[in-house]
Amino acid sequence: MNLKKQLSCIVNTKILIRDGDEAQRNFINKKISECRTGQELKANPVRVWIDNLGDSINTEYPEFSPVISADNRVLFYTARRPDSYGGAKDETNTYYEDIYYSSREYGGEWTGSVNIEQPINTISHDATVGLAPDGKSLLTYKGLNSKNGDIFITRQDENGVWAEPVSIGATINTKYHESSATLSFDEKTLYFESDQPGGFGQHDIYVAYWDEATQTWGKPENLGPTINTEFEEKGVFFHPDNKTLYFSSNGHNNIGGLDIFKTVLDPETKTWSKPENIGYPINTPDDDIYFVVTGDTRYAYYSSYREDGFGEKDIYKITFLGDKKDPVLAGADIEGSDDELFASVPKSKMIEQFDNSKLFVLKGVVTDGKTKVGISANLSIINAKTNEKVTDIITNSDGTYSVILVPGETYAVTVSGSSYTIASKTLNSTKDDNNKEITMNFELFAPTTGTTFALHNIYFDFDKSDLRHVSCDELDKLAKIMKENPTIVIELAGHTDRRGSDDYNMVLSKERAEIAKAYLVSKGIDASRIKTVGYGESKPEVSGEAINNMGSNQEKEAAHQQNRRTVVRIVSQ
Repeated sequence: MNLKKQLSCIVNTKILIRDGDEAQRNFINKKISECRTGQELKANPVRVWIDNLGDSINTEYPEFSPVISADNRVLFYTARRPDSYGGAKDETNTYYEDIYYSSREYGGEWTGSVNIEQPINTISHDATVGLAPDGKSLLTYKGLNSKNGDIFITRQDENGVWAEPVSIGATINTKYHESSATLSFDEKTLYFESDQPGGFGQHDIYVAYWDEATQTWGKPENLGPTINTEFEEKGVFFHPDNKTLYFSSNGHNNIGGLDIFKTVLDPETKTWSKPENIGYPINTPDDDIYFVVTGDTRYAYYSSYREDGFGEKDIYKITFLGDKKDPVLAGADIEGSDDELFASVPKSKMIEQFDNSKLFVLKGVVTDGKTKVGISANLSIINAKTNEKVTDIITNSDGTYSVILVPGETYAVTVSGSSYTIASKTLNSTKDDNNKEITMNFELFAPTTGTTFALHNIYFDFDKSDLRHVSCDELDKLAKIMKENPTIVIELAGHTDRRGSDDYNMVLSKERAEIAKAYLVSKGIDASRIKTVGYGESKPEVSGEAINNMGSNQEKEAAHQQNRRTVVRIVSQ
């Protein structure tokens, strides 16, 4: 129903209010308020394209609750179709919910949908709830009916196999209805909805924090009256920027049905901003729900009932165009009615302007160094300045990976794999990397005699042999390789940058190799299996001439850091 028809219906209904019927009067007043809000938002539409995902995803049956990986390559969603697992119908004579998925290459189209099947789908309701940014941890909903359901979690292993879903825990799941949840980037914070007693309305949004000591979720906290109303708050999504929360509500300043709202967390005061209606034409007088945003904030996906749909609910892609800038188009006029908004503008000619989200995508592929074939591997990222672990992920089976990072930081990126050596690189990102995609590829080799590989994240400060704490992750991986291959003997070769005298650097590099050896011995590796040597500045990865030609001190320091490395050579097996 459009806004004009909705308002007409409400005006005509006002004459039917019985004297003293405050509930009916409040209902009518709310509907009038919704119409006025709708008219205000319609007069100032947000600049977006809204596209139906097409028949590879949507059918004549309901499709809803999309969840997306941060890199916009993996999509899971819920549908009620005849090919659901078991093919049965519930009390509404509608097929039970099942989970489906689709994937795509960078810049490509979504492939045909596939039922995820067992062990995730069962004969009852199984629905998508939330997805970790790396696409490897999936939150699901399991329930017999609309009043009885819980949240489960399943994780994908390095072979691409999903584990049996397990309950997210008794502190979250109750005898009431929990049906939507979202994880923070580090998977240590959980936002979810529940209609348990003690809330402000019907379904409220709660938060819980992971307790490392007990390995369980702590006691949930209601987000309070700034977020929750006497009405419904549902379909919660926490963005990888770690501060922006999206949810749907038929309270606040909505324009009918469930609308999508946005609120931002102040990290200092720990308070949420007043929820903001994200605008028309994204929100309509019908239900608009399950809104998720890609890591770079350029696109979003959600469920909506619209005139161009294939069925009762479809999944749509939103492209954000940002604020209008002059000249945006060469000789084109994009002003007009809401139905004509952007309709006459070729998308290829529109300059897209995006919100400054202060995030970027690091992507790449890990391959077997000999066969050049992509392989599944473990990838860890540490903030080299704070020594904090940013993420640990398993790459896709074809070796591809992608993660969302904050620009302006230095990251230690290390890759390892079963029956392989280690590869590592340092990423010195800048604030100019905002909203960019940076590619970093790796090669891994089998640990055979003669194999060499450099450990670039064994950090030593200039003119020092003290091991920085951030180095432990890489040395722990090397210790693991030596334990898995108990007969190999290695040589640790220390290298310095060119600053300092040749003789001094030779001594310093040997000391650094000895420090790395001592750490490995502390992890249970026999000292006789580790030889050490120092090469000083004699074998740089970046030449002195190349460093002299660099334009900034930051580039030069990064090059010196690259030369301050430890090289591992397998002497014998």
